[in-house]
Amino acid sequence: MTKKGLCYEGAALGSTIAAMTFGAFALGGTPAEASLSPQERSGVVMVYDIPAGSVATALNAFAVKNGLHLLYDARVTRMLRTTGLSGSFSMREGLDRLLEGTGLSYRFGGPDEKAVSIILAQNDRGARSDAGFQALPPIDVGATKRTDVEATNPDDKKAYSADRGAITEGTGTYTTPLVTVAGKVPLPRKEIPQSVSVMTRGQMNDMQLTTVQDAMFWVPGVSTIANDVTQGWPASRGYTLGVAYDGVPTYDGLAGYQQLDLAVYDRIEVLKGPAGLLSGAGNPGGIVNIVRKRPQDEFKLRTEFTAGSWDNYRGLIDVTGPINEERTFRYRALVLHQDKHFFFTPSQPEDKWLGYGSLEYDITPNTLLNVAYTRQRTSDPAYSGQPVAALSYFGGTSPYFLNVPRSWNPYPDWTQAKWDTEDKNIRLEHRFGEDWVAKVNFNRRDIGYEFADAYPNSGVNPSNWTAQYARRHYMYYYHRTGLDSYLSGTLPWAMIKNTLTIGYNYDRFTYEYKGAPRVYVNNIPVLWPNAIGPNLNPFTTGGQNQTLQHGAYSQLRLTPIDPLTFVFGGRLTNFFAKNRNVFPSASANWSYGAKSNHRFSPYLAGIFRVTDEINIYGSYSDIFIPQTNQKADGITLDPQVGGQFEAGVKGEFLNKKLNASAAWFEINDRNRPYADPANPGYYLQAGKAESTGVEVEFSGKPLADIELPIIQSPLPGLDVVGGYTYLQTKLIVDKNSPGRPISSWYPTHMFKIWGKYDFEGEWKGLTIGAGVVAESGLSGAINTLNEARHGPAFAVINAMTSYKINDHLTLQFNLNNITDQKYYMRVGGANTYNTPGDPRNFMVTLRGEL
Repeated sequence: MTKKGLCYEGAALGSTIAAMTFGAFALGGTPAEASLSPQERSGVVMVYDIPAGSVATALNAFAVKNGLHLLYDARVTRMLRTTGLSGSFSMREGLDRLLEGTGLSYRFGGPDEKAVSIILAQNDRGARSDAGFQALPPIDVGATKRTDVEATNPDDKKAYSADRGAITEGTGTYTTPLVTVAGKVPLPRKEIPQSVSVMTRGQMNDMQLTTVQDAMFWVPGVSTIANDVTQGWPASRGYTLGVAYDGVPTYDGLAGYQQLDLAVYDRIEVLKGPAGLLSGAGNPGGIVNIVRKRPQDEFKLRTEFTAGSWDNYRGLIDVTGPINEERTFRYRALVLHQDKHFFFTPSQPEDKWLGYGSLEYDITPNTLLNVAYTRQRTSDPAYSGQPVAALSYFGGTSPYFLNVPRSWNPYPDWTQAKWDTEDKNIRLEHRFGEDWVAKVNFNRRDIGYEFADAYPNSGVNPSNWTAQYARRHYMYYYHRTGLDSYLSGTLPWAMIKNTLTIGYNYDRFTYEYKGAPRVYVNNIPVLWPNAIGPNLNPFTTGGQNQTLQHGAYSQLRLTPIDPLTFVFGGRLTNFFAKNRNVFPSASANWSYGAKSNHRFSPYLAGIFRVTDEINIYGSYSDIFIPQTNQKADGITLDPQVGGQFEAGVKGEFLNKKLNASAAWFEINDRNRPYADPANPGYYLQAGKAESTGVEVEFSGKPLADIELPIIQSPLPGLDVVGGYTYLQTKLIVDKNSPGRPISSWYPTHMFKIWGKYDFEGEWKGLTIGAGVVAESGLSGAINTLNEARHGPAFAVINAMTSYKINDHLTLQFNLNNITDQKYYMRVGGANTYNTPGDPRNFMVTLRGEL
């Protein structure tokens, strides 16, 4: 007897681009010797640490660790619990232990031995099921596309989601098999012909990272230049990075703007090199895709309480679960508060409040709706580094740094910067047929920013330790509206394997400001900056700026012969910018700046599969940067253009537990603004620059399945992420600095690595971790009157240890900058932005989970 929507033994499910192939199952019985995975055939043993609790939650963790795809009815497992799984087991041994006493059974199935499907069913011992069903619908874990047959079951309420396989929360690992930053649908890293890095939720937790700036400091290939205590200028390959929120690109939205706390996010994906195909205009450095946590269909409660150096206190509550019995309606809510001082004194403390809420509803098995709202309010000291000695005192050349401690703060203690960020997101996703998916994602972010400060406007006079100070008071209001929509799938009439993605995105950025302009006060003692008071003058200046870009894009992946894939892409972009004075300034008409209509940006790549684990690739990506500078005839400069050539090799090893890559790149940047020698104040589009380098990166578990001769046992608990970057940039044509680097901020050499080890046996529950960021030196700005100050090379070493007290409580200790290395996060001018890095500090965290 056959039930509608079920697939019995021998009935194969198919899809040309499905990541997993499903087989057959029988109701009841014991594990069958059906199709086995490579892991099963080789008898690989893995280490598990899955706590007691819900069967569904435990199975999800087991599936993610093994790269499996599960089919089951949530109602069958709703009332069931497991004692968990701890220790070293093969896949079958692990499943047997995990399901022991539940009354459930399983069977492997699927004609493709590289893609294993597990299907759960009631066995004849009588597992409890409130609904009494034997039909077992699916849950996707790690598949880029879901195949078909399970969706025909009318009892299947779990909606398809294209990017579910890229989620890192709950995996605990430092790598992920799929990423979304380089394409709208998830792809394995080795199928992406550009360099990609991912910081997972597990790494953020282990390192106790709380800001995007903190995270970027540890991402391979990314340099971070401090701006203030909460944000800065992350850069890659000699250029600043752009940003996208859940895949919605936001023009000029990362550098210089405070971001939401990392507690909201599941992962950070970084695509290095030009990303204009999917995001439009932006710098060639790449793009950071920051992806939110999503509601889950099992109840989970997570709390964190942290105390650390400089009176750093932080508390967090994160709860998620289903709203209805079918689990088709889910929620997530998160609140946090942080009260934090800093290593410099005197200063205002940081006061941060954040609330995040999200609802997700499976309208049909093929349609998913998600809405999210976040509000973050912070108050921080307006600190932007230290000054140095005045240029005039040394005859117009830049002296060495002042001999002062890192804790010296040259700003009055009343200085303050307040940020108020409100973020709203709506996402609708629908699957058509077997392998087509459509997605519409809308994002709105409103930011209020007010700062009142006084900073040293000149360098310090060493004879009396005074400086000229400037007092300011400004208010800014930023409004960002973004929309991204796409359709992706396989062309059925094509004679070769293919995937087509077509889409459109819209991005509008408007900001207004008003303020009391700078007031200069001379002879303020820098060792007693409170001698100067705030700027109490009324607001007399105001302005409004708007940038709008929108465009259509497409990407086609073709595999004419099995080992070779070509990627063709193109984008048409429209871009314009305008600005005007508004109250309290004398109002004026709009003045139009950068503009570009129907600018075409091409993309081309080739990928060759050397083995099942290794690909080699080459790619070309286009550069498009609109400009606002004008020529002497009043015409705005054409956009900066150029392109990047990249070639490399990527691999997935140890059953996709380890990702590794090596890449060479060259960026050619033309039409840079070049000062017009015949017309001061105007520019020519004659500047040229070049950026070349090599990147090597790895992430995952390199010893998961390896027996070492000396140790005589595997080290599956070791998880690492890291990489090395060599970078050379050069201004080929430039009025003042030909032959010099594009920016002296970016180091030539960067090496970053972080790893942890989870112990087993009598040390079970103990985890230790350590890592280092090592960079060659950086310098301040160079011009004809100012020799650069140099920040020396440095190595910052961090470490952590945690102990799992019981199934619900974990105690963690983080020690940062263990050697108390003195280094600079930024080297600036004579007045500001000579910013020391944090001295040695610690954090103690008590984490609870239910």
